[in-house]
Amino acid sequence: MKYLFGFAALVVGLAVGNWFPDVDQKTDLLVHRSIVTHGPLLPIIVVGVASVMRTTPLRWVALGLAVGLAVHLSFDLFPKGWSGFALISVPGYGWTAPWFSGAWIAISTVFCTHLAIRLVKNGFDGCILIMSLVCAFGYITIGEDAFWRPVVVLTVATAVALIPAIHHAKSH
Repeated sequence: MKYLFGFAALVVGLAVGNWFPDVDQKTDLLVHRSIVTHGPLLPIIVVGVASVMRTTPLRWVALGLAVGLAVHLSFDLFPKGWSGFALISVPGYGWTAPWFSGAWIAISTVFCTHLAIRLVKNGFDGCILIMSLVCAFGYITIGEDAFWRPVVVLTVATAVALIPAIHHAKSH
């Protein structure tokens, strides 16, 4: 029963992680591709809460959220062009330069993947992480034109995010 509740929590996290970046389109407070919604802010908060509360379902919500956001951002890195609503918007500042927008999305993808990896406590969690990445990517691909470039981005983001974990494992 514990794992069934945890799995449901994971699916909720994945769904929210995929949905959250576009919540800025449904509010008058933020412009699309807001730095608030298209970055690691929400996963940082939820991972922080999960670290304090230390329950498996909450940890899996956080893992799903980070994975869902990372996968969403891996697709957002390939707009039709780097102008207008494809650019990152900063409240009170406006649209950022194309180079900043691309760098922000790429770095946020790596950071969200890193947060998800940090939540892995054992081999079962590792399997959950891998399955979440694959399933979320497959689901999001259904409505997208791109495939290979986001696959490469997510693979590279995961490899880069694994570096600290591998270094930590070697030193212990």
